Amino acid sequence: MVVVVGAGYAGLSLAERLREKGFEAKVYDMRGKGGELADFAKIEEFREYYSKYIEKVEESDVEVIKGCVLSTNPFKVISPFGLEVGRENRFFICTGAVDLTPAASGIYGKRVAGIYTLETAIRLIAMGKRIGKRILVVARREEGILKPLENHLAARGFDVEILITDDPAEVYGRMRVERVEIGGRSIPCDSLIVYGGRMPFNPKNLKGEFVGNVVECTYDYKKVDRNVQRIMF
Repeated sequence: MVVVVGAGYAGLSLAERLREKGFEAKVYDMRGKGGELADFAKIEEFREYYSKYIEKVEESDVEVIKGCVLSTNPFKVISPFGLEVGRENRFFICTGAVDLTPAASGIYGKRVAGIYTLETAIRLIAMGKRIGKRILVVARREEGILKPLENHLAARGFDVEILITDDPAEVYGRMRVERVEIGGRSIPCDSLIVYGGRMPFNPKNLKGEFVGNVVECTYDYKKVDRNVQRIMF
């Protein structure tokens, strides 16, 4: 038995490859199938941009055991089905990536309402939440995902500006963001979305072979897919 931890794009793709090679694999996830692509699928511009990967997730018939807390050394799973222990000796960790915090992304000053990481902003938008009216996006590097984000916000009447810069930013405001000083400019805004990069998501310090976005730490799913395809069985 092979264990795959994480039912996002990498976990499901890997499980399908294992099945094709004749291996029996169990896929576990705390939440459910799709990972962050499940959020992207709820936003028209994101769904179009990531259509190839979203469709693969939605069409996957891989069974996912949801609501799990898992450890790998020794192997133990607590799920809605109870406690499961075993001697599985190969683990693939496909737990994905999370965004760096604003502080780790060179954002200083007041910690007031209206400051979001990119992934948090996307999750709120997918839930139908309104995150602000005048939105500043500060990105520390280019990512293709910024374009569908800009298109989505602009199409819904938001005033949005995207800055791709390494300059440090200072946030000002009482209860909520009122302005951001960056690169010699003072920019009025009531929401700040920050993208400073991503890091591996592995809060349980699971041991095994790391696959997909937990390795690549990106929003570029071409890279995630290539990482999955390189795995040898």
